Amino acid sequence: MSDLGEISSAALQQYLAHADKLGLDTAAALIHAGIDPEQALRPEARIDGREFQRLLHRLADQSGDPLFGLHTSAFIQPGSYNVMGYISMSVHTLHEALLKVTLYERLVGDMGTTDINMESEQAQIRWHCRYPDQPVRRHLIDNVLSSWLCYARWLTGNDKLAPAEVLLEHPEPAATQIAEYERIFHCPVRFGQPHSALVGAPDLLMLPTRQPDPLLLSTLEAHATAQLAQLGIETSLSQRVRQCIKDAIGHTLPRKEAVAERLGMNIRTLHRHLADEGQSWQKLLDEIRLDQAKQLLRNTDQAQTFIADALGYSDIRSFQRSFKRHTGQTPGQFRKTGQTL
Repeated sequence: MSDLGEISSAALQQYLAHADKLGLDTAAALIHAGIDPEQALRPEARIDGREFQRLLHRLADQSGDPLFGLHTSAFIQPGSYNVMGYISMSVHTLHEALLKVTLYERLVGDMGTTDINMESEQAQIRWHCRYPDQPVRRHLIDNVLSSWLCYARWLTGNDKLAPAEVLLEHPEPAATQIAEYERIFHCPVRFGQPHSALVGAPDLLMLPTRQPDPLLLSTLEAHATAQLAQLGIETSLSQRVRQCIKDAIGHTLPRKEAVAERLGMNIRTLHRHLADEGQSWQKLLDEIRLDQAKQLLRNTDQAQTFIADALGYSDIRSFQRSFKRHTGQTPGQFRKTGQTL
């Protein structure tokens, strides 16, 4: 594998579909890049990052479209994200879908990494591209951010869904190109920024998806974990337990027995393996409930009784005691001062 890693052939299809629509000879472009056209059609195939870079450079150049990457988002579909796309269909909210992205995005490829930055007034979903060479880097960033948004519109059934603004690291282009960015994103786009991100109110991430399916989610995640293992990518048990807790919390207090069963082990084995990683069930549960409580206190005006119930505490006093033990503040003091602890 090269220093640019790999990309799944599934993710490649967006670029090829857009090139086909423009009338480009995609088979010739694949061969020029060193990619077997038949391999590019196999869903589970992996393409070397250097070959993908050559392909994208050639397609963008031949297209004559300076916004080639941006326009590939019109061809996004669940399969473009490998099994991760179907996992994101099965969760309850956009926030949960994004958490799955951070966990499984290497199934799509090694092009970059995602992080979610939550503040009191805004949420930023950032993507950090690994490819340094231009114009490939610009096309990749445009593709990822615009595809995320198009897919989020599909997940929620809201074609008008839009962030408050989009941040792009690229230099500011011509006015006609800015207008095209804003047509696709449905919001102002700022260029020359320190990082590239979709920016909006935290409430946007709480939008429900159209068809959550917890049972299917469990099966898909088991498949995703197996695929990561085949690729030699480690996923620790504590990461997987943390994700199971996040999936359940807010709907019901997650039970150890149910999580252990979902992960294919008994309670004793779960405890033993977590201990081997320096973790425990209670520590993970406390960390996640504390993080969720902070977000709800910062970003909503929900009553503490509601928050305590949503996070699975037996009553408001248990919630208040736990919060103060971990932060040194009561929930009310934290909400009033707006501190980030």
